[in-house]
Amino acid sequence: MSALRDLLVARIAADDAALVQLLGDFVRAASPNPPGDTRAAAAVLMRWLEDCGVPYRLVGPDPAMPNILASFEGGRPGPHLVLNGHIDTFPTIAAERWTQDPLGGAVADGRLYGTGSSDMKQGTASMVALFCWLHAIRDRLAGRLTLTAVSDEETFGPNGARYLVEHHAAEVLGDCLLNAEPGAPTTVRFAEKSPLWVAIEVQTMGCHGAYTHKSPSATKIAAAIIEDLAALEATEVPLPPAVAQAIEAGASEIDRVHLPGAARTMGAVTLNIGIWQGGTLVNMLPGHCRIEADIRLPWGTTPDTILPRIAEIVGHHQGASMQVMSKQTPRWSDPAHPMVGNIIRNAAQVAGWQVRPIPSLAGTDSRLWRERGVPAFTYGTTATNVAMPDEHTDLDEWRKVVRVQALSALDYLTQGRAA
Repeated sequence: MSALRDLLVARIAADDAALVQLLGDFVRAASPNPPGDTRAAAAVLMRWLEDCGVPYRLVGPDPAMPNILASFEGGRPGPHLVLNGHIDTFPTIAAERWTQDPLGGAVADGRLYGTGSSDMKQGTASMVALFCWLHAIRDRLAGRLTLTAVSDEETFGPNGARYLVEHHAAEVLGDCLLNAEPGAPTTVRFAEKSPLWVAIEVQTMGCHGAYTHKSPSATKIAAAIIEDLAALEATEVPLPPAVAQAIEAGASEIDRVHLPGAARTMGAVTLNIGIWQGGTLVNMLPGHCRIEADIRLPWGTTPDTILPRIAEIVGHHQGASMQVMSKQTPRWSDPAHPMVGNIIRNAAQVAGWQVRPIPSLAGTDSRLWRERGVPAFTYGTTATNVAMPDEHTDLDEWRKVVRVQALSALDYLTQGRAA
């Protein structure tokens, strides 16, 4: 086992310059979503796979949004591990405020800059490289390894990971998922809060702004609804004990990574009014207003427990109606899973990091595996300037994270059993 670990570490070291080049080339191949055309970026990953002699295929309903799918069997029976990363990125934000070319993939002061360099081209590049490194020693592994490098993640679209789990479930679900989204290398995320998106429309007659006695104001009614919705944030949530214990144990690190207050927010229902549209002229009383609410649900509650309360609030207001735009039930994986232990142990050995298993505030494709009962875990670099000017990845940190990911996957595939 030690010799195999040493062999893998040596291969990673030998490929160091090529790996940085891969990330730079990947960043330079723009893949903003929208519009979501990832063909150029996918081609960069495909070249790496081809140079390593690793077979793969492209699957998906939209040729402009290819998903790279590859899989191999080890030398003996064992668990099925799935690696996941996405190819698309947010569009470049405020290009004029960047100090580096947003699509340049430049290295400066030990950082590689560019749109998507943090979210998550660094992670997808590491998953592709890791897949190839383990493919080279596949006869000495137990079980199966699958790579899913997907498009259409940033807009929660149907052409990426969701398509794979719905149409290629037998190949991509597996026994465990390792996702490489950024967060912090001192945390491994085993759960995500789930969004409940609700649209509320208010319709009244409307009139001239001087005659406010003639019609109720749709915007005033919407404002009152927003005030009433704020009560949702006081919902008492019976967190599962394992989740509550993880939040408590990791509270200081959660607040360090995400700023003070994050740990408290982890276990609470939160409300964000993302859109509020009403009125046409300052001297007209609005007859229509639409609000869209993003309500994030923690573990221990479900959309079905919250929606009746929203419907009751809306029903108390004249001319108001609601529509559910999207709903998901929050799920979590066991923070004591062997993959979590592998990451904790290897992070301590590789970098001296004390890793805490914690939930996540934001969403990743990992949720799609959890929805189908597959333990799914996210481990990656620090999320630096994601969707902001000068997005970048610290290369020294990335190198350590790559080693942790690779050794943790190796450990899982040499245990010889699913967990």
